[in-house]
Amino acid sequence: MEAGPPQPPGDEVQLAHDEQTGLITRNQIAERAGVKRPAVSNWARRHRDFPTPVRSGDTELFHEAEITRWLMNRIIPQSQLLEGEQAGTTYADRFLRTSGDRPSAEPEAVERTQRIGAEDEKAVDQLMGRLADRVRGPATMADFVNLCLIVMYVRHAEPGRWRRIEHAMSAGQGARDVQSLLRCLGDMAQDTLRRNGDRTDMRSSLLQLEPRSWGDLTTAVRTAAGTGVGAFQLVWESFSAREGLQSSEFCSPVGLASLSAALVLTPGRRTSVLDPYMRGGEMLAAAHRHIGGARGTVHGETLDGRLQAVASLYLLHLGVRPKLTSTRSDRWPTNRGHGVDVVLTNPPFNMSDAPGPGRRTGDWPYGSPPQGNDNFAWVQYALGALVPGGRAVVVMPVKAGNSVNTAEREIRRALVRRGAVECVITVPSHLFSATPVPVSLWVLRRAERPAREGILFVDAQKLGAKVRRRRVLRDTDREAITAVVRPWLDGERCPDGAYAVRAAARGISAVVVARQVVADEGCSLRPADYLGSGKYGAAPVTAQLLEAGEVVGHTDELLLLERRARESGNGYRTGSGPGGWNEAVLKDLCDIRPGPSYTRLPAAARTADAGVPLVFPQDLADGRIADETRDRVPWETAEHFKRFELLPNDIVCVRTGAQQRPALVSGTQTGWLLSSNVTRLRLRPDAEIDPQYLHAYLGLRYSREWMSHRAAATAAPSLSSAALGHLPVRFPPIGQQRRSVRLLGELGRRADAYASYVSALGRLRAELAEHLLHGSVEPL
Repeated sequence: MEAGPPQPPGDEVQLAHDEQTGLITRNQIAERAGVKRPAVSNWARRHRDFPTPVRSGDTELFHEAEITRWLMNRIIPQSQLLEGEQAGTTYADRFLRTSGDRPSAEPEAVERTQRIGAEDEKAVDQLMGRLADRVRGPATMADFVNLCLIVMYVRHAEPGRWRRIEHAMSAGQGARDVQSLLRCLGDMAQDTLRRNGDRTDMRSSLLQLEPRSWGDLTTAVRTAAGTGVGAFQLVWESFSAREGLQSSEFCSPVGLASLSAALVLTPGRRTSVLDPYMRGGEMLAAAHRHIGGARGTVHGETLDGRLQAVASLYLLHLGVRPKLTSTRSDRWPTNRGHGVDVVLTNPPFNMSDAPGPGRRTGDWPYGSPPQGNDNFAWVQYALGALVPGGRAVVVMPVKAGNSVNTAEREIRRALVRRGAVECVITVPSHLFSATPVPVSLWVLRRAERPAREGILFVDAQKLGAKVRRRRVLRDTDREAITAVVRPWLDGERCPDGAYAVRAAARGISAVVVARQVVADEGCSLRPADYLGSGKYGAAPVTAQLLEAGEVVGHTDELLLLERRARESGNGYRTGSGPGGWNEAVLKDLCDIRPGPSYTRLPAAARTADAGVPLVFPQDLADGRIADETRDRVPWETAEHFKRFELLPNDIVCVRTGAQQRPALVSGTQTGWLLSSNVTRLRLRPDAEIDPQYLHAYLGLRYSREWMSHRAAATAAPSLSSAALGHLPVRFPPIGQQRRSVRLLGELGRRADAYASYVSALGRLRAELAEHLLHGSVEPL
């Protein structure tokens, strides 16, 4: 190694101290040297004199003093100097400058470390696997997660304190020092939280841990310390997935939080942001990153002390000093005193556990929320926390957009008519590790009068990348959505149809619908109801056979209908429809009967032998009930369940489980019984609707999606009779119904015939190939 520049005395002292303590990872070397992670690997590969690592489990660690000496001979290229660095500055100068008792990087540098690399993912997998069980003993997983989080915070945000931890690990003798190290970390956690107004007792949590050995504990601490800044969030997400947390507990996905911030925040503009249900601080962290450093203030509220501690550490970890408030005594305080520019929040879904008198005495300008569900209480609370003209992005379950509850529908109507709703975006499903509930982002504005006459509906469900069992919103997905939505929110004046074109170019769908139309049509805030699969969705697509000229056998009437379908185009159709058409909800047309409860007809009461067939969801296929069902009920048992018998032209729908096409009961299935997982529809004598027409209508994509999105989000989706009864049905006079059914039946028969023909052609080809290619038959 060539001789380096003279070392100032201060460096000698620093090096002597490092000789006795520090071990660091490649990630930490890159962070403190201000380079990307691959640069460190290149140094190690290209230079034989690069320090030799030592191992801790699967992690490579380096002596900090050795790295410092080596970096003293590496002068930073002129093009890579940071502001304030002079020509001739070495990487060691920068490396040592980031070791003081302050955050190790400015906000811009912290942002560069947010991306999570493969090494961080591997480290977190190691932490949250068997190592967690070896370290926590009988303690909860949450206690172990607290250990990881405080280690990550101290290592990145308070390097001076971190040296005390390194010294304790270097001087430790074994099992007798386990509690001493845990107390040291607990005291740091307690002091950090107290200094920032958080009274959470994390020290007691850490002291619950009972590691099997000193080596297990130090391995966990060093592994957590060896990760980058962005891994903090990865640990919390992994905990959410592992523990199966409830809607009130799990964290907000990073991609969803980043999208929410990008929709309503402008980089560089001083902004105050509130999250009234801050979970682990993900929304506030995204806001901080988007507006940049000290240009904004972030406020958070929480009911859960454990989540408050996580949020405090996460935001402090990023260099943010948040203003956090506990709302344990009253979730809906009437004198909230916020007046913020932006609200970003992911409240718990479909729950109601609010303490205090706020539910009864709260300010509900758009209507009192129904008992048992706080979805629309959160919406109104978010709007009430804004200054005039302020905006909110609220994560809402998709079913809240078109729920049949009267109170919720009227609140939606008031929000729409008063101009509070600007945009609704359906995002991909399975974004959350702990729940598959599909969600939308509602972009709201507090305004004295509506700023626009329309609402922008966006369907972005096809975006996202699959990562393990989840979908993840990428930067490109966020950019695609914001490229469509931000111009609308910024007041862009252009033809409404331009948004549909702009969205289509980015792989999503969008449409602008007049507020009056939304308010009149059941006040649905579900984008799919206006984007081709809704109540008056896209016109039928002309059969591909027509384009191929293979419809010789079609009737003139079918050809005429296909030509009209092509001419009508696609799009949302409003109004009462053609003359003579009617519309009614399902409960006014049918008697709706769910199957008997499981307690009345349990598995023990069934038989696979002789008896009355029992119909389950899996017996419904292609609009019919299978000829043979899996389970039966003994004849004597069936006598007690006459109310649940099936008659010809009854319709059977899924009650519990994934929605699929309903089935029409045939004459041979008379007397079969409903299981607890299906529901029977039987037309009323005075209903002016043909059973085959209703069956076809319920098989439409719109009807099946309507039912799917109103199924309660439990372990298995469950559609109640009350909810099903609100399904709107549109129908023409009875004669036209029967002509429509006849035409659809003819098309169905032709489709079956073509399928049989194609199958026969395939068999013929296979047989001919055997002869032609073996010479037993020669072509003419």
